[in-house]
Amino acid sequence: MPANCTSAWLGNNETAWHGIGTVTAGTLPAREAFETAEALFTVEKRELSYPKLRAGGLGWDNEPSGSFGVVRTDTQALLGVVSKQYELVQNDSLLRMAEFIREEVDMDCVIVLSHGAKICFTATLRGASADIVPGDTVKRRIVGYLGHDGKTGCGAMFTNIRVVCQNTLTMAMGESSARSSITHKNGANHNFDALINSIDVARQDFVTECELMREFSRCSMGSVDFYSFVDEVYSIDEGQVFRKREKLNQAFMYGFGSDYAPMSVWNAVNAITQIETSTRGTTRAKGTAQFARGTFGAGASISKRAFKVAAELVGA
Repeated sequence: MPANCTSAWLGNNETAWHGIGTVTAGTLPAREAFETAEALFTVEKRELSYPKLRAGGLGWDNEPSGSFGVVRTDTQALLGVVSKQYELVQNDSLLRMAEFIREEVDMDCVIVLSHGAKICFTATLRGASADIVPGDTVKRRIVGYLGHDGKTGCGAMFTNIRVVCQNTLTMAMGESSARSSITHKNGANHNFDALINSIDVARQDFVTECELMREFSRCSMGSVDFYSFVDEVYSIDEGQVFRKREKLNQAFMYGFGSDYAPMSVWNAVNAITQIETSTRGTTRAKGTAQFARGTFGAGASISKRAFKVAAELVGA
């Protein structure tokens, strides 16, 4: 089941595709944004037990399991099951990250997923906005995230957003500097402090990436080549039925912003990222699923693959 949005704040009149949360006309300071999204709750680690039948069958005892639950203290919701060694990282650590970079970014949104099992914020880097072709704007964002589900770590990553369709453009280049993450082991909070102090919001990579995207827009691609491009990105075997193909073809020809650079590699990349990551014009359920896929899941991986294949096509 895809992650569901439990509470949220969205700035800049962003459409509330999930149907939940508060939308404001502009941005907010980080703390106010987190408070508005109800994202400053705390969590506790509590040992889990199970009923064990007493000898002779006379009643039951609660037997410690050796596993621990991560519990949201205000709602008592169980967010995940973890080991004894798991170290909690509280949400105010993620807030500290957002506050640390406040001079470099404008907050876009704070979202609480699955009743608090995962929280994240997105913010746009000031000065990191460019047109790939006139009117087709791409912006660089930082995504800070923290999981209490026992599976997701905490950290930050950079992504690019195509404004016209809200596609998440996960770059294939500069991966080591584009993402930093840590796990919930002993010393996690210390590592988080180190992560905050090491975040690089430099814009030089964005300039390079935009030039690559402009090269995509200058390279033509017809329908037959797009068919092969899809096969390569999705690793489709010859003769295999691929149910997404018609949607992808429609997005390539008529998708959001397809008139900016028609029949180009840029349109090919955007067709795939629109289907896999865009939240524009979606239902609440679809928008939530797309946000999770495009930020943390399969959508991000497919987007990254599309950029890699496109870069090879243009000889980058």
